[in-house]
Amino acid sequence: MPQILITRPEPEASALAAELAALHPGVRLVVSPLQGIRFHDIPRPDGVPVFTSRNGVRAYLRAGGQSLQAWCVGDATAALAEAAGMQAISAGGDAEALIALLLERRPEGPLVHVRGAQHRGELVARLAAGGLRIGAVEGYAQVPLPLSEEARAALLGAMPVVVPLYSPGAARRFAEARQGTAPLLIGAISAAALAPVKHLETFRRSHAAQPDGESMLKLISGLIAAAHQLEAEGGED
Repeated sequence: MPQILITRPEPEASALAAELAALHPGVRLVVSPLQGIRFHDIPRPDGVPVFTSRNGVRAYLRAGGQSLQAWCVGDATAALAEAAGMQAISAGGDAEALIALLLERRPEGPLVHVRGAQHRGELVARLAAGGLRIGAVEGYAQVPLPLSEEARAALLGAMPVVVPLYSPGAARRFAEARQGTAPLLIGAISAAALAPVKHLETFRRSHAAQPDGESMLKLISGLIAAAHQLEAEGGED
């Protein structure tokens, strides 16, 4: 039976597990987040928020942030901002798409990027260099977590393991934590998220057509089918 190792932080990990359980009954789901989120106590951020993650939205709301508008990296982040009463504008992709959108639309600002302690892409510096008024607030920290015993057992076993990776950071943590010789089928949300695991021996490795949740579900479904095929071929030997 194929196994899916979900390493996302909560609550996204459990939400993804529920989606996959509905789409693929009988597939074994192993939930083992490789990072936790610790929110900081911060003053209420000033300016129109720029969000590159849902945890940025959560940090902003915890700090009492209030805005009629928000600029968001993708649709899932925008949906959370919309649920909080903001008019959320989604770049529909990754940080590069968000930077391009802001430089094209050129909001008057001021803008504030609510981000984690670990971030990439130099979003604030690049937007400031492009003439936008923007600052940054560190709203949360990403805390590394070890693989669970169940996850380690899956990776040490003989059955295929499908591993969805939703960020370059998650990919790096998985590459560092991975032990064992179970056949791996890795699906990353982007080429950048795939790069840190390219040195790992895998049965299949690919990234989503678009950096969004729907494309990832399609990719994961394809990898589950490939894992079933791998099992069938192994059973015929």
